[in-house]
Order: sequence, then structure tokens, then C-alpha cells
Amino acid sequence: MNTIRKKNIKLKTCLYFCLSLFLIAVIFAAFGKVKQKIRQRFLEKQINSYTSEFSGESSFIIYKPGFFGIEFAHNPNEKIAAASLIKLPILAASFKAVDGGRIEFEQKVIVAPKDITGGSGIFKKVAMPLSLTFKELLSFMIMVSDNSATNKVIDLLGMDYINQSFLDFNLKDTVLERKMMDFSSRKKGFENYTSSRDIVTILKMIYHKKLINRRFSLLARDLLSHQQYNDRIAYLLPEEIEVAHKTGLERGVVHDAGIVYGKKSDFIICVLTQEVKNYREAKKFIANLSQLSYNFLN
Repeated sequence: MNTIRKKNIKLKTCLYFCLSLFLIAVIFAAFGKVKQKIRQRFLEKQINSYTSEFSGESSFIIYKPGFFGIEFAHNPNEKIAAASLIKLPILAASFKAVDGGRIEFEQKVIVAPKDITGGSGIFKKVAMPLSLTFKELLSFMIMVSDNSATNKVIDLLGMDYINQSFLDFNLKDTVLERKMMDFSSRKKGFENYTSSRDIVTILKMIYHKKLINRRFSLLARDLLSHQQYNDRIAYLLPEEIEVAHKTGLERGVVHDAGIVYGKKSDFIICVLTQEVKNYREAKKFIANLSQLSYNFLN
């Protein structure tokens, strides 16, 4: 009888101990959430201040993954002319094509003089014809935002396939209607569009290594980390911080979107701006939002 009583006492003691640990965990979690909410409100107040002072129109999402994740969004679903930021969804479509056997990374591609277009990129400065692999073509499209490389990718995959891929990735606001630098089509009303929500959807897949699979996600991160235009998201951040991002700039629009791998905390940020009259102001606006987010989270 004494043995049974002792066992019951031990069992009750164990249960009380476990319950105490559970209650402590709940209290700490609740305290953590309250503290996070207070800090988040402070961040929102500062962000709203920057937004109200910006002379153009903006759409952005700042997202921190994790248990105590946060998201601050402003006009996240607004469709905006994508400029070179459309190259990020095109990259995702290209990976889908490789995974599905439509094309191979090592497939040889010839870039001829007729393929060269204006705007950003280095192909127009290189002797033609140029022989590249499809993977190298994607590298030029992302790292130096080469418009000629992008148009070649569009030719290889087809506009219909690319747009269907956008839908397959659940990109509801993203559409490719014209090639890069095709201003005649733009005058006829054809434009490439995206939204902050769609771009962040892709970046989340890359961050969580779910852009098709781990292999493609890591390749996307590597390409975006070697982006050559660093005058926006990365501009005010510490030099040693890795930023995997893609920019966009065209008449009246200035964009940047990427993943910031911080010392203590990572975050995803996408800032789209339109009705821009001062490109320097727009770039500063993006840089300030990025720095504010980094300081808050790290």
C-alpha cells in the first residue's frame, strides 16, 4: 500500500512539474508576443512616416519568417509595371522548364546581333555571335539584369509557357505581355505587371528552399546574391550582410526586392514604387525602409 501511495505521489509531482513548465512556457510566449507587438507598432509608425513623406506611390511588404514572424504590408496586391523585376518570376519559370525537361541548363544558345536590345546589360558591348549555355543566359539575366539575355529566354520558353508558369506558382498579379525594351508594344497598351505579394511569394519559396526544390532554391539565392545593382536594399546595410535581391528601374518606376540574411534575423523585403519623378528619392526611400527593417530585426 505504501508503495502504491509513493508511486502516486511521484506521479502527481511529475504532473505538477510538467504543468508548471507548460505554464511558464505559455507565460514567456505571451510576454514575447506582447513585446513583439510593441516593437512592431514602433516600426509601423516609422515606416508610415517614411511612406507619407515619399512623393511617389509605393507598394511594399516587409516579412520576417519564424515563430514570432511579422509582416508589414502597404498596398501589397496593387499591380504595378514590373520593369526588370519581371526577371525574377521569369527565372522561376525557367527553373520549372528545366525541372520539367522542356530545356536543359547545359543546352547551347547562340546570341546573334539581331538578339541585342538596349537598356541594362553587357551583351551589347560583346562581340557577336555569342555561344552560351541556358544556365549562363539566366546568370546574365539576373546578375547584370541583361535585357538581351532576358528576351532570349522569352524566345526559348515562349510567352504563353512563362505566363502559365506564373499561374502555376500562384502569382495572381504577374503577367508578361511584352519583351524588354519593346516600347512599341507598350504604346499599344501591352505591359509587364507584378505585385509585392507575388514577388514575396517567390522569395518565400527561395528562402524556405521550396522553389521547386532545394537545388533550384540555392541556385536562385546564389544568382540573386551576385546582383550588381546595390543602390537600394543593400545600400545602407553592413557590407558583410548577404542580400539576395533583384532590382527594377524604368520610366516612372523604381523597384527592389530580396532576402536579407542578417546577423541575428533574416527578412524578406519587396518595395515597388511608381509615379516616380525623382529616381534618387525613390532609391533612398527603398534604402531607408531596408535599413529601418534591418535595425529593428537585428
